[in-house]
Amino acid sequence: MTYQAKPTLALGASALALAAILTAPARADPDQEAEIEARLDQYEARFNNQDAAAVSRLFAEDVVYYGPLGQVFEGRGAVEQRYRQSFEAGFRDMKVETLAVEVLGDTAWDIARYTITDPQGEPLQGYHLAILEKQDGEWIVQRTLVNAVMPQPAPQ
Repeated sequence: MTYQAKPTLALGASALALAAILTAPARADPDQEAEIEARLDQYEARFNNQDAAAVSRLFAEDVVYYGPLGQVFEGRGAVEQRYRQSFEAGFRDMKVETLAVEVLGDTAWDIARYTITDPQGEPLQGYHLAILEKQDGEWIVQRTLVNAVMPQPAPQ
């Protein structure tokens, strides 16, 4: 019994290892990951230049942007207006830190942490998850979900 179990166990382990290799996502080209990180740098620079039109060009014409307060902005024009209003309200000085990037062919996602200065001069932090598609050689945001880290209430 032991003799037959060993080949069966070895065959089973080999099959599992092969299945894991064949079904694991291919590791992205580091150059493509760097391209997405460069887009995040462009986002930060355009935000800090207070250029809503330039920020909006990082998004697809039919983007869906889920904002930090539950708003949903559909289309590049709505995203541009959202940023224009943020700049007029006094939001400024963005810093973006890339946490993760995954590229699968012409589709990718990234997760980043951001810090901005709010209209009262206080730092505001949050995270975003973006789904991107490569179009005409450029990574364009198709969908994004943004949140803001809210202060914890004081213990009672």
